[in-house]
Amino acid sequence: MFRMSPDIAVETVSSRVVAGIDFSTTMATLPQDMSASIEQLFEAVSTSPMTAAGPVIAVYTDEMRLDRPWNCEVCMPVENVVAEHPPLRTHELPGGLVATITHAGAYDGLKATYNSVFEWFTQHGHTYAGPPREIYLNGPHEVPEEQLRTRLEFPVILSDR
Repeated sequence: MFRMSPDIAVETVSSRVVAGIDFSTTMATLPQDMSASIEQLFEAVSTSPMTAAGPVIAVYTDEMRLDRPWNCEVCMPVENVVAEHPPLRTHELPGGLVATITHAGAYDGLKATYNSVFEWFTQHGHTYAGPPREIYLNGPHEVPEEQLRTRLEFPVILSDR
């Protein structure tokens, strides 16, 4: 791992086998849709032969837009993988080089953390290499809002400049 700014680090992450649930959302309904999908994910994994092996991850598979819905996935690393267990979809979440930063605090403050990463990409001429991910290191059912920790990962191709 090496630091590219005071808050953003670049590191290599391993591929992970995950079980996930896809859903469609909008900016207005994201908090409710995300919560409902995470509940559905926990329920589906708990009733499957699979075992949770890490925290919940949100993958923003489409660009977030104000004017239309987009697709998202919530997933978690699993063991004892089975090919089919609807509504779960099992697949490999690719590893590789990521720019990462950990957001501390309420989810409604994530926008400022995202903006700092977007600015970092622009300033340094780096290229996005895949959809961003939010890894929920803890949750609102475990800690007070100000103690929430969310790791953001952005697959990246580093610029030569």
